[in-house]
Amino acid sequence: MARLFSEFISDWIQGQLNEIDRDYKMKLNDMPRILWFDMEISPLKAYVWQLGKQVVRHSQLDKDFNQWGIICITYCWNDGKPAQCIDWGYEEQDTAKVVREFDEIIKQADHVIGKNNMRFDNKMLNAARMLNGLPGIPDWVRYTDDLERQMRKYFRLPSQSLDYISEQMGLGGKIKMEFQDWIDIVEKNGNGRKSFNKMIKYGKKDVEDTRTLWNKLSEHFEPKFNSATFYDKSLACINCASSNLKKNGTRVSGGIKYQTYICNDCARYAGRVSINREDRLK
Repeated sequence: MARLFSEFISDWIQGQLNEIDRDYKMKLNDMPRILWFDMEISPLKAYVWQLGKQVVRHSQLDKDFNQWGIICITYCWNDGKPAQCIDWGYEEQDTAKVVREFDEIIKQADHVIGKNNMRFDNKMLNAARMLNGLPGIPDWVRYTDDLERQMRKYFRLPSQSLDYISEQMGLGGKIKMEFQDWIDIVEKNGNGRKSFNKMIKYGKKDVEDTRTLWNKLSEHFEPKFNSATFYDKSLACINCASSNLKKNGTRVSGGIKYQTYICNDCARYAGRVSINREDRLK
């Protein structure tokens, strides 16, 4: 009898654990898919008459190194898992392959975040698509956000470099790379493979730091992505979509009065809603 009871309890506990695991997976699948990414490109090669500040024209570029190639793109999701990498192949140096594979990753994302990507990575990807005859994705930049742009908007720091911010926030800074590493990779010199492997680790550390910094610091700024609209909720936190909000005063902007909120669950600024003349939420 005792054995049957023990087996019953064991089966019941296992059933509860399976249900919790199933609920967790369902919740995870229901979450917006947020993608962080970073890329490393090859340098251009030009012929010059002297050193120092000067104008280098396109006619001075080496014919074999006259446009940028994408060495690798590292990326990670909002699932806590380690970063992954798509590279051009040490021998092949195939930029089109990198872009094709990463475009399939982009299509799975609800929101894409980088570091200085608005000025650099987004445009580099678009240029690589154009120059390699690949299909365009003109709308993808509308659902991208930029850690550097948010940092510059909301913080005054001695430096906005990822190396500095990572160091200050206790993440150890960037893995050290030298310009010679880029040269060895593109020209396949003796240390090229070693530099290539180091660059992949370098890129993964960068993108994981970007994810960590975003999650730590986004409470201080207002992201472009609104979780409340993702879950189609009329009054919910823009960060986590929780409806457990508390009022945080009113503001007037452009002649419109707004009620602002703080989220009780994630303790972040939750957004604002306009108030009509009868002081009722629209």
